[in-house]
Amino acid sequence: MEANGTDTAAAAVQYATQAEFESVVDHLWLLLAAFLVFMMQAGFSMLETGTVRAKNAKNIMIKNVMDACLGAFMWWGFGYPFAYGGGDYSGGPPNGFIGARDFFFIHGYSDCTGDSPCIYPMNPSIDSFAGWLFQWAFAATAATIVSGAVAERCTFAGYLSYCACITGFIYPVVVHWIWSGYGWLSAFRDAEVARGAWVSHGVVDFSGSGVVHMVGGAAALVGAAMLGPRQGRFDDEGKLVKFTPHNSAFVGLGTLILWFGWYGFNPGSTLALSGGFIKVAEKVAVGTTLAASGGGLGAFTMFFTVNGYADLAPICNGILSGLVAVCSGVGVAEPWACFVIGFFAAIFEFWFAIGVQKLKIDDPLDAGAVHFGAGFFGLLCGGLFGTRINTDAAYSSDQPCGAFFPGCGGKQFGVNLLGGVMITVWVMGMSAILFGVLRLAGVLRVPPEEEDDGMDISHHGGSAYDLKEAKKEADNAL
Repeated sequence: MEANGTDTAAAAVQYATQAEFESVVDHLWLLLAAFLVFMMQAGFSMLETGTVRAKNAKNIMIKNVMDACLGAFMWWGFGYPFAYGGGDYSGGPPNGFIGARDFFFIHGYSDCTGDSPCIYPMNPSIDSFAGWLFQWAFAATAATIVSGAVAERCTFAGYLSYCACITGFIYPVVVHWIWSGYGWLSAFRDAEVARGAWVSHGVVDFSGSGVVHMVGGAAALVGAAMLGPRQGRFDDEGKLVKFTPHNSAFVGLGTLILWFGWYGFNPGSTLALSGGFIKVAEKVAVGTTLAASGGGLGAFTMFFTVNGYADLAPICNGILSGLVAVCSGVGVAEPWACFVIGFFAAIFEFWFAIGVQKLKIDDPLDAGAVHFGAGFFGLLCGGLFGTRINTDAAYSSDQPCGAFFPGCGGKQFGVNLLGGVMITVWVMGMSAILFGVLRLAGVLRVPPEEEDDGMDISHHGGSAYDLKEAKKEADNAL
């Protein structure tokens, strides 16, 4: 009797199939990666807050918090449909420029079909809610890049306007071009449903040197140029006046948090662990580490050679430049190549930032140099350093490999160059219109007296710190 009962209980146990188990692992991987990428918001917040002057600390923190709030709403309502939607509500076919389906998930759920487990069948379908969350975290990153470049003098209304437009329209269009199954520059184009022109075989931009960082960096440069420099940033002779970060500990800690978040940004871009992608994710994590290392060492070497001493902010910018630049090719390049990309990206960013300053563009965090400059550099490297075996593993055997390797040719480099140029034209053009309209409307920059008082006092009810008490204690110490 006991044996029969045991057999019956054993027969009642249901085990997950391999396909079900792989699905759980892949979805969990995307969720964890999304959480890590969202942690980058904390890194950006600390980095930017530490870099600006104390009188603007609360303002910059509020903007970073609102990036997440407003960005989530815009991505839900408009960004994701523009980025990954196919077709339109009239029943027309998808196009390579922009999506037009599933605003606010408005179609809801479709009927379940077949014998497989069916929960939340979206209509039209999305990859998964985990995929939506992962892509939202990327969109929030693109928007928050701009806040550092326009810090200490942009109005809150101006900030809300550009954040909404970047997250809800400018960035999603580039995503649709390069990462959707319909885009005219996409390496993931689905020939069965996509229509219109296509640049074969699409851009290799594994985790967004171009899609994320060039978009944010290009918008940052235009915004900083349209706003004009902060008061006192350049002297009467046009020479740069150094503004010292008010909290270097925040700068260093923010950079390390960003580095940590990049382990969701880059390895998570495999989008799965099953099917052998765990091995790609492992290699990508190593490449990410070496790119950050190369960037930090390159920045240290460059700054010390020019100035004769080491400083924290340039080293942090070098680390970030290496991480930004490797995003494009980290899936297709060998670890040694990732180090090389990071090292030279930091050197490129160093001189790019100096060039921006020579143009009298005041970018408090060098966001344009780090994200646009190093991003463009990295996008080109994505077409140079891809080996055949790595390209097969991360993309497919049809995808061209890097121009630096025998038998690969220069096709991938040419497509990546075209992608970089088109991103620049689109983002800078749209940003010029956006910031130009805000400037003409008089809602872009705060009045001089409010800027002089500090954004915290003039716009947010008081300083982030008790500056008067701190000054009294300093005077007493003297």
